[in-house]
Amino acid sequence: MTAKLTADHINVVDVPAKLARRVRMLSTGHGRKTDQADALSVGIAAHTAARLNTAVVDEAIAALRCLTEHRDDLVRSRTQIVNRLHALLAQLIPAGLPAD
Repeated sequence: MTAKLTADHINVVDVPAKLARRVRMLSTGHGRKTDQADALSVGIAAHTAARLNTAVVDEAIAALRCLTEHRDDLVRSRTQIVNRLHALLAQLIPAGLPAD
């Protein structure tokens, strides 16, 4: 998302979670964490903070994230295949297939 906003010439800042939490706790919502309250507190923190770091897209981190997601997909597929094979073998053994 940061890359897309930056490409559209929109400044993106990194709001620390601690700062957004502080704004949320000092607001009138008694610090309850909801998506709406969180978005509002991040917006207020970004608007009122004196110095925030500009968000930057790190290409190495993006590549590692893609590799990690792909690995997770592969592990999920392998687990699904092993479970299906186990279910098929469990059905064959009661059907009279020798155990060895």
